[in-house]
Amino acid sequence: MPLASLVGVARVIELVGGLMIAFGLLASFAAFIASGLMAVAYFMAHFPRGFLPILNQGELAALYCFLFLYIAARGSEIWSLDSIFGGARGRPTTRT
Repeated sequence: MPLASLVGVARVIELVGGLMIAFGLLASFAAFIASGLMAVAYFMAHFPRGFLPILNQGELAALYCFLFLYIAARGSEIWSLDSIFGGARGRPTTRT
């Protein structure tokens, strides 16, 4: 699959974004991009077969979309690389 195709770009975003989210390196930004990717995947592949995810086999795309959106809103936590190196917020985060 060529990288210039839609599927190739999606695979690169999934690989790089997934690693960034897993390690907590700019996880908010990577999760926001991944959430958008999952929304596009749902609407392009599953939505034409019906509205509800349970009826069009789009449960995982919808689940990952909202999961990544939650991670984007919540941000990386204390075990992330952002927290260790000062990250996007400039200082380690502490939540009480």
